[in-house]
Amino acid sequence: MKLPSRAPWVGALLPFALLSGGCELMIAGPRAQASDRWEKTYPVTAGARLEIENTNGAIQVSTHDAPSFEVVAHRTARAMNEQAARELLERTRLEQSATADLVRLVTPRSQGFPKGQQVDVRYEVRVPASAAVTLTTVNGRVEVAGVSGPVALETVNGGIEARAIRTLTKAETVNGSVSLDLEGLPAPGTQIETVNGSVTVSLPSSASADVSVRTVNGGITVDGFAQVQDGERRRRHYDGKLNGGGAALRVETVNGGVTLTGTGGAATATAAGAGTR
Repeated sequence: MKLPSRAPWVGALLPFALLSGGCELMIAGPRAQASDRWEKTYPVTAGARLEIENTNGAIQVSTHDAPSFEVVAHRTARAMNEQAARELLERTRLEQSATADLVRLVTPRSQGFPKGQQVDVRYEVRVPASAAVTLTTVNGRVEVAGVSGPVALETVNGGIEARAIRTLTKAETVNGSVSLDLEGLPAPGTQIETVNGSVTVSLPSSASADVSVRTVNGGITVDGFAQVQDGERRRRHYDGKLNGGGAALRVETVNGGVTLTGTGGAATATAAGAGTR
């Protein structure tokens, strides 16, 4: 899994508006820590895209009825002393490029900071349900709920959780579990990957999909669907069709089990051999 490289920015890089009257400061062990809260509202059109590229910190996206993206960024700067922490927070600007159709936010990378300094940013965002969402971080959890547009989620050290999602294209992490409650699959298919963590996916029992599951250290469970046709089933390898087949669902992990569960409606008995192997 390769994190996307930072693309050149189009449009002006606008500073966030500082809402808090000042920074909060505390000493954590031998290091100083300064924090603040930034907030910005972007008016957008139906189906607008949100892209966030973070480094250290979680990203959480939920929905609301307003035609806007509402972004709150909780920023924390760490340095070796109080003055350095405050100065780091002051000069760190979240990069943004915004139109009515696309809002892109990027957290500055820690590699550009002096040794011993780091900035963490935790994003809390509310978007219209029709939004398309692409979220990337390195150290942090990624969560999204209620979005009907295309969704792509990626992290390295952190779990992924998605609820009430219609069009998930990918969910990828390295160190973390993946928990997905999907209302369907997009026509191009869905790719789910982790290395150290389990994968749990729930779909409507009537969902149609061509399923391929791979794991190294963990079991595989496929249950609760109206019809399951096994193509190949081994201890760590499963290929099959749900309800006659449809969009591709690819799931891979190394250290962890995989569970695919059909929910809602009456599900008949699955095909012979289905279940945990």
